[in-house]
Amino acid sequence: MKVFISWSGDTSKSIAEAIREWLPTILQTVKPYFTPSDIEKGTRWSSDVADELNNSTAGIFCVTRENLNSQWLMFEAGAISKKVDQSLVCPILIGLDNSDINGPLTQFQTTLFEKSDFRRLVSDLNKANKSNILEENVLHKVFEKFWPEFEEKVKSIMEKSSLKSNNLNDIRSDRELLEEVLNLSRALAIEKSGGFKANEELNKLISNFLSAFDAIFDMDWEHTKGCLVDSEFFISSNGTFINPNVYDEGNNWGNRPFLLNSYRELITYIEKHDVNIKIGHF
Repeated sequence: MKVFISWSGDTSKSIAEAIREWLPTILQTVKPYFTPSDIEKGTRWSSDVADELNNSTAGIFCVTRENLNSQWLMFEAGAISKKVDQSLVCPILIGLDNSDINGPLTQFQTTLFEKSDFRRLVSDLNKANKSNILEENVLHKVFEKFWPEFEEKVKSIMEKSSLKSNNLNDIRSDRELLEEVLNLSRALAIEKSGGFKANEELNKLISNFLSAFDAIFDMDWEHTKGCLVDSEFFISSNGTFINPNVYDEGNNWGNRPFLLNSYRELITYIEKHDVNIKIGHF
């Protein structure tokens, strides 16, 4: 079974390498694929990376504070989610909590760097490896044997990374301005509608929509342009971009379902709560 390991940045790369070495000691028939160079530095995937991604059964994404908003990490997660069950798209949060992430990664079940979460991850991969499933008691013994050394190695990588980044005071600092603009915009809308208490749900819905919009029309723009040129394959003759009226809205357009769902959820919330924001449907 092939497992695609995605990384971006020095810390993420070192941890991805550690996972690549450790995982086959637990699940001997698993073959991790690890890109040899940081794809963020290139303009396009190489064909072999694209082929490996397409042929993988699961994807592991090493998410750290330095790549929290990585375009390519999000792109690969969206791409592989079209090929496998979403439970097998596995963002591993290194030095992060679930509350630190939003955007496309929030739709997947994350793995924290702790023993119980990694045991669950390995168990899920084992169950997906249908032709070579290990007995649970055997898996437990092997995991217990090899976990301590792996844990120590990753902690050492994290400590070295922490020494290099003491000047980073806030994991999500580069989102502060956006969040402030969102809050100000929302406050004006609330004031016009008569006022109600600040609502974190609305703020998150707006944030998710903007992240999805960015994924489609910025980081994935080259692919989006191609889809729009060949629009007859992605939008029916009686459909629109927002309501394409096709069987599979994300077929070969990995991030579009996230954009469409986030838009629809935001519109539904605005209409349900009678928020005084003028809505222009596409």
